Amino acid sequence: MQVRFWGTRGSIATPGGATLRYGGNTSCVEVMSDSGATILIDAGTGANALGQALMQQGRGMRGHILISHTHWDHIQGLPFFAPLFAAGAEWHIYGPRGIGQSLRDILAAQMDYAYFPVTLNAFAAEVHYHEIVEGGFSIEDVWIATQYLNHPALTVGYRLEADGGSFVYASDHEPHDRQAGEGHADAGDGGDAAHIEFLRDADLVIHDAQYTADEFPTKVGWGHSTIEYAVDVAMAANVKTLALYHHDPARSDDAVDGLIGAARRRVAAAGKDLKVIGAAEGSAIELRGPANAVRVTPFLPSSLVAPSTNATEELVLIAGVSANDRAILSAAAKADGVPSVSEVLTEQLVEAVQGGHPSLIFLGDALTDIDPVSLCSDLRALAGDEAKDLPIIIVTDQPKVPEDKGEAAGVTDWLTRPFSLQYARSRMRAWLMRSMLRWRKAALPADEEARLAAVYRLGLLDTDAEERFDRHARIAAAAFDAPIALVSLIDRDRQWYKAHYGFEFSETSRDMGFCSHAILGDDPLIVNDTLRDDRFAENPVVIGDPHVRFYAGIPLHAADGARVGAFCIVDSKPRTLTAAQLRMLQDMARLVEEELEPKPAAKAAG
Repeated sequence: MQVRFWGTRGSIATPGGATLRYGGNTSCVEVMSDSGATILIDAGTGANALGQALMQQGRGMRGHILISHTHWDHIQGLPFFAPLFAAGAEWHIYGPRGIGQSLRDILAAQMDYAYFPVTLNAFAAEVHYHEIVEGGFSIEDVWIATQYLNHPALTVGYRLEADGGSFVYASDHEPHDRQAGEGHADAGDGGDAAHIEFLRDADLVIHDAQYTADEFPTKVGWGHSTIEYAVDVAMAANVKTLALYHHDPARSDDAVDGLIGAARRRVAAAGKDLKVIGAAEGSAIELRGPANAVRVTPFLPSSLVAPSTNATEELVLIAGVSANDRAILSAAAKADGVPSVSEVLTEQLVEAVQGGHPSLIFLGDALTDIDPVSLCSDLRALAGDEAKDLPIIIVTDQPKVPEDKGEAAGVTDWLTRPFSLQYARSRMRAWLMRSMLRWRKAALPADEEARLAAVYRLGLLDTDAEERFDRHARIAAAAFDAPIALVSLIDRDRQWYKAHYGFEFSETSRDMGFCSHAILGDDPLIVNDTLRDDRFAENPVVIGDPHVRFYAGIPLHAADGARVGAFCIVDSKPRTLTAAQLRMLQDMARLVEEELEPKPAAKAAG
């Protein structure tokens, strides 16, 4: 995998004699895997020269563009990216999903007639737009993980792994802990710890380093890192090479040299082995592991999953937040069309959480009867599983609570003062996106009571294993080379397995069951990659054991036609079925159906 810099400057392009060595173009990085996959990360002004080079090399007809966020210094090169104007070319553009406008609409806005003579519709290439959230997905042979960064606009960082190498692109990220930004290596809250884990063991990290620790106090809330913070998190994450990036437009090449020297001295003082370089236009880095390296792909909810709800349906609750903070949060919610931001009392919070209604909770330090961290812990304990994934944010000054105490109490994140409306809006978007991305439990069939009566009439629930069912599961597993094959019956609240080859459990919750979706129609339910399906991407059996990535289920019918369950095969890797394989699976399901109904007793010979 080769990584090449085409734009390294932040905020605004700065061409001129003082920026010749590190470059004056804004953010743009090219990645090419050994198989030839072409990926751009950000499309600042550096995308202009990159596009021309790709066309000259004959590589401009197909590729992918990852946008970290839609500030101009990261997208201004798109209207000048030559491959998008090539007839017959096909390009995919990925960027963070907002709560209001779509990615395509946001990108089109910069090409509005008032600003630019050519509209987005002028692209001759076939362009596909993909909105992403936190999670993971693949582009050809490249595995990509995404994580929200700390910036006034909704921003994602990208971790790419291919050819035995790995690197992280983390541009436009501000330390969560102000002291960490000021150069205190031992500082950092839960957000900084999560950032370190995102960088963990990467061969290369391209990291925002626009400011110094001395400059940072006047830049808080602007959404950028200091060189000290970039060095500290890279050392903590055991990174091999750190490329300082997003150079401040006011800094000359000589000034960047000085910062690189300071960064290297910081590494030496810590006794670490981190290599520090300055990102420079035209420079390239080869990332390659051993020929026999085995890359362990993490199981993550898909970045490409669209939320099953929209912002107008979300409920945000606030307790113990000052009037000024409440006004900012309410305005931030209103800006994204979130209508329900309600101030509630402590006891009302408990009732709301137990009812499973809120999407996001802010707890402030103005509570009179209990501190917000303790209240967070109480909410988690009282509501149990209902509050397990609910984002609970504490609004306060720089938190004085030890990181492990906040984590133990179930604090999702901290919103520390001072914060602007733009910053609060960006953070609220990220927290709401996490809340909105739950797996979808199947709807109840219209004939649910009649269907349940048919299930009970079979008399099979909770009976012992029988060879007449087990053999079909074994044969299906062998015929399709599938690690799991199941004969399921869907009860009122559970999915019960009459046969379960390769799966040790006899039942699972109906909410988690794939077969619960299969019985909603007579057609086969085929899920080629669960991480790309918003019904299943965050299902516990997808992101946890047994890591289901493929499912093929055929509805099973009782004699009266009621759909009582499914015959299915399951795999831990994405795959597809040919038409012939699907027919074979359907034939096997029909054989299973013949075993469902009780057989009439044979008449005695007379």
